[in-house]
Amino acid sequence: MRWLSLGLILAVLGAAEARAQVVALGASITKGYHLPESESWPAKLEALLRQRGFDVSVSNQGVNGDTTEGELSRLDSAVPEGTRVVIYESSGNDNKDEQHFVSDHDANIRTTVSRLRARGIAVIFSDTGPISDERIARSAGASLCGRLVQGVPPEDLEDSPNAGRHPNARGTDIIAARMLPCVLGALRRKG
Repeated sequence: MRWLSLGLILAVLGAAEARAQVVALGASITKGYHLPESESWPAKLEALLRQRGFDVSVSNQGVNGDTTEGELSRLDSAVPEGTRVVIYESSGNDNKDEQHFVSDHDANIRTTVSRLRARGIAVIFSDTGPISDERIARSAGASLCGRLVQGVPPEDLEDSPNAGRHPNARGTDIIAARMLPCVLGALRRKG
């Protein structure tokens, strides 16, 4: 009986470790800015993945106002061991004002992607910044999944004082649905 209990405990622990992990790393658009956590696109993406039979946890590691420097500095704590896929939104906050000064935006993107890839993590890059950011991410080994707010109609992007435009709940539905095939592809390749 004792061995049966030990076996059951090990099976449960093994199932938890086998569970796919996805991290959404970014700034306010990833965080959901002014929305409840359940309305953020990472939460909605997790629900879509589960509806398709994937036992997945999507961790929302978006931080309002973050920069690529901040994302890089918190990379190890934001992306724990066992993570299989990271959806990376390099911050559109870099150098937008004196509070968000970043000395090397391009190197931060390159280093973030390279460090994740060195850990065997699939990186999906989706951003709101200049097209050159996509080239940098791809050259470092990330796959691309279009612009982060691509397909979100203007009426579903709300102006936020001092923070730019952010998707409302309908906009985050669109982002989650557009991210779904990219994440499914990465999970299947990593499977």
